[in-house]
Amino acid sequence: MTSTIVDLVSVRQVATNLFESVHNPEKMGNMADQAFGGNTLAVAVNAAFQTIPSAFFLYSALGNFLGPAFTDRRLQCAVREIRTTKTFATRHVDVSQVQRDGKRRLCLFLSADFQVAEPASLLTYSRPPKMAYSAVEDCPNSVENRQSIMERGLISKETMQMHKQLFGLGERLFDQHPCPEGISTQNLIGMAKKGTSTTQDHLPLPSKTSSDYFRSKHLLKTPAQHISALAFVMDMGLSFVPLAHTEQALDEVAAQSSLDFALRIFTNEVDLNTWNMREWSTVVGGDGRTYTEVEVWDRDGKMLCNMTQQCILRPKMNKAAKI
Repeated sequence: MTSTIVDLVSVRQVATNLFESVHNPEKMGNMADQAFGGNTLAVAVNAAFQTIPSAFFLYSALGNFLGPAFTDRRLQCAVREIRTTKTFATRHVDVSQVQRDGKRRLCLFLSADFQVAEPASLLTYSRPPKMAYSAVEDCPNSVENRQSIMERGLISKETMQMHKQLFGLGERLFDQHPCPEGISTQNLIGMAKKGTSTTQDHLPLPSKTSSDYFRSKHLLKTPAQHISALAFVMDMGLSFVPLAHTEQALDEVAAQSSLDFALRIFTNEVDLNTWNMREWSTVVGGDGRTYTEVEVWDRDGKMLCNMTQQCILRPKMNKAAKI
């Protein structure tokens, strides 16, 4: 068990353009021994950074989750150089694991685009969050919020322990202060008892939001460390949003998992040593899939990045669904 996000997503080079995670990936949001997808994504991003000159900054990371990674073995990242010019660089990363039968299976594909810093910008702007939230100083931390929900009788002690087990990895690596105005804060990401009211019950589903403040618990020093940690934290809880915003928990569906991701970074100055704010919302659902987004702002109200995902979301049937 690693103690920092830097350790968890670190890689070492084992051959030309071939990297291996220093540690096994860990699980979160899943009771099975399957790695958290954001862990796999962060390792892939870090591997791409190892092949890029220091003058380049990541602005886009697109790809697909191709299958679960497991927590009892390391990840291997094969990096392909697609282009390297004076201004842009693109890398493709195939992340795989060796299976018990000795065969290698792909877990994730990543296309990462980098750009050198521009000398000037013609326009500088960003939209604000969809609603006003309390300042971080007025928000409880995630442990305090969970305890408060249990003390108010909205969850049992068993549910509280389950939530802690499911999402303990994030709490170990990041300080998290959920905003009281957000739905996931009020119903503990959908795990509170049915009928638990929220302050957004009157809104249509696509207008509902959840939000928190976050920062790394341990010092991040390099752009690769900041952006790898960002990739990790952007995937946290994103696929759960449609369930949380409709009073449903993970055990009420047959299958729920992220299919693809699009991480876009709008600034070269991402600092996860300081407080930043996330806001989640879901956009559309149908045909067994959902489309959900999360944006991040710094304390000055500047949008730093966003991530969108399509996720599989299947209702329970007579037979268990498989991804």
